[in-house]
Amino acid sequence: MLSFKRWLERVLLVLMAMMLIAMVCLMLWQVAARYLLGVPALYTEESLRFLMIWMALTGSAYCFGANKHLSLDLIPSLLPEKAGRILYLINALVVLAFAGLVLLWGGWQASMSALNQVSPIMQLSMGYVYLILPISALLISVLQLINVFLIMTGRLRLPYAKSSAEGF
Repeated sequence: MLSFKRWLERVLLVLMAMMLIAMVCLMLWQVAARYLLGVPALYTEESLRFLMIWMALTGSAYCFGANKHLSLDLIPSLLPEKAGRILYLINALVVLAFAGLVLLWGGWQASMSALNQVSPIMQLSMGYVYLILPISALLISVLQLINVFLIMTGRLRLPYAKSSAEGF
């Protein structure tokens, strides 16, 4: 299970890197077309916006899987190991509820209701743009469930656990 988690995290990193490379190339083309050729490339701004949305939500899934998301860990780091695991489990349940209700259900509803709406320049269905919401919800849920299983079975350390060499 740990190997699947690491593989999925690597896939997400590669996807984000490819999206970032595409964004840089599109931005360079936009600047070159506007200032060197004198003709603005209209599709680049819309493409950059859509890629930024997809990259941000893919990155959030990666951060939840790798336990690198923004968190306040003062209180959990002061707790004993068992209480820290219980707090982690409660936090994971809140994340799963949010991912399931808001991102998965709400994102699916938004995606399906926007299938007939098209973007102004590229004429791309906005439902495809919004599809990243349920996709990221599934990724977050899978990675969060794997993390909970690995932490509860002791095969993965709590993200805020101190090593024996660390002090306060």
